Amino acid sequence: MFQFAKPGTNGLFYAYRSMNPFAVEKSDRIDSIGESELIERIRSWLGHVSPDSPRGIGDDCSVLPILPFENQLLVTADPVIYHKHFDDSLKPEQVASKLLKRNASDIAAMGGYPRSATLSLALPSRLSISWLQRFYKGLALEAKHLDTEISGGDISSTDDFIGAFLTLIGVANKRVLERRKATLNSKIYVTGDLGGSILGKHHNFEPRLAEGQWLSTQSTVLACMDLSDGIGKDCPALLEPGLGVLLQADDIPISAAALRLSEQSRRPALEHAINDGEDYELLFALAPSTDHEALQTAWRQVFETPLSLIGVVVEKKPGDPTLSFSETDAFIGFTGYEHFRSTQ
Repeated sequence: MFQFAKPGTNGLFYAYRSMNPFAVEKSDRIDSIGESELIERIRSWLGHVSPDSPRGIGDDCSVLPILPFENQLLVTADPVIYHKHFDDSLKPEQVASKLLKRNASDIAAMGGYPRSATLSLALPSRLSISWLQRFYKGLALEAKHLDTEISGGDISSTDDFIGAFLTLIGVANKRVLERRKATLNSKIYVTGDLGGSILGKHHNFEPRLAEGQWLSTQSTVLACMDLSDGIGKDCPALLEPGLGVLLQADDIPISAAALRLSEQSRRPALEHAINDGEDYELLFALAPSTDHEALQTAWRQVFETPLSLIGVVVEKKPGDPTLSFSETDAFIGFTGYEHFRSTQ
């Protein structure tokens, strides 16, 4: 995952001021109305995607119906943080949409359906009420699109930090797709195209929910995950210990955005496709016994989403890298995005 530059810093990307979340007029600050009134407004902004208490806002906990015993719950949590996951170039509606969709992408990776979400906000007192209203209206619209309820949450005050922390509950489909199940000679596939997500895809994407649910019905799918930090970091998480992946550089689906970004960064488009992150595509492994032609034919009958075979799982000898290219002239480092890794 890339990180947005703060205003005034040097770098390839600069923040725009058009959608700044801080209020210009004091009457538009959230501290002009107080917490109780703010919660009531949030309830109205969410509308029908926030059910009546105790299922929705109003009690110490949300009360959700217990599923039949054979169903498995999926629970994920992801935030969006100002200057890390979004900047002033995004509309508040786009920020909210990204928040819910990036959580839904985790549900998709395990073959499930999103059902209910709770949202905790860390907000400074000078945050704009109108910005927050648009955020919640956008969240409600995206929740309706994904057939998901917003069941409650919490609000906490900060100095200047803005963060929205969402927990999403889903239900598994036929079976739960997991990581670290790929075996020797498994083939590695990816949906869609990759790289350059900072040019728009990081917020303007559809979680691959239907695709993940379909994959959960295929017995030959051994492992699956969503691509949030790039193949360079995420792909090893599919593997059993002692294994690596031999990638076909020519088969990596490079996006048009990665090609454009390459012109700005002077780095290969393939490097952007491998390491940029926030693609929110599905990366999965198929059993060696899979009839690949039959599976790809069945896929095309259901989905327009591109599907690419990009590599094979191989034995990793001591000292070998986990990821490598079959082409000897493909010199790209495998980093992806990793939190807390020093760049100094």
